[in-house]
Amino acid sequence: MIEIAVCDDDANDLKQEVNILHEIFTTQKINYNMKTFLSANEMLDNIKKIDIGILDIAMNDLNGIKLGRKLREKFPNVKLIYITSYEEFCMEAINNAHAFSFLSKPLDKCKMKKQILELFNGIPNNAVEKEFYRVTDSRQKEYASIKLKLEDILYFEYIKRQRKAAIVLENETYECECVFEKLVEELKQYDFAVNCRGNLVNLSRIKKIKGFSIYLDNGKELQIAQKRIVDFRLSMNEFLQRNSL
Repeated sequence: MIEIAVCDDDANDLKQEVNILHEIFTTQKINYNMKTFLSANEMLDNIKKIDIGILDIAMNDLNGIKLGRKLREKFPNVKLIYITSYEEFCMEAINNAHAFSFLSKPLDKCKMKKQILELFNGIPNNAVEKEFYRVTDSRQKEYASIKLKLEDILYFEYIKRQRKAAIVLENETYECECVFEKLVEELKQYDFAVNCRGNLVNLSRIKKIKGFSIYLDNGKELQIAQKRIVDFRLSMNEFLQRNSL
């Protein structure tokens, strides 16, 4: 679940921002929780967890740049997007609040979507949970649904005859009903990639790749299909570049 907080002291602007964000997250099938604030001080007093902050710069009680600095003191990994009508503030926010990006008012929905999706590449898997349905654990105990942190998942292995996927963790394996192609598409943005037919591996859990072999950080070895080696290495290189910034 991604935690979003939006702060703008103009009620009409805030409503527009929330509506656009809601449409983006809904169409992209991203699980999120959104809190809204009309005051920077109110936000600081009430926010307990945040992955993404959408902040107006020109606010009366505390401007967005100072708010961004205070948020980073409490939440060092927060990603900040500023919304402003005053472009002269942009360099100040880059230098002082380490903003991810800027959007100008009035908001352009396509630009907002582009920035949000780019930003997701910088959010670690430990901030994201996914819910799985009709699940069985290794002891054959059944669950209507369970939520798992993506960082805990090593890989998925599709069980074609049963139309299920094995969810392999370090000390547990679950099975759930799923459409494998849909799972692949959904988890692509969270750095999961197909290494061979019916296998979807968490790139953040890979320790090294040698030839056609993948070595995970728990010692498990997986294979890369020959026809997928180029695309898989490209996905891995892009992941490493993003996480070295």
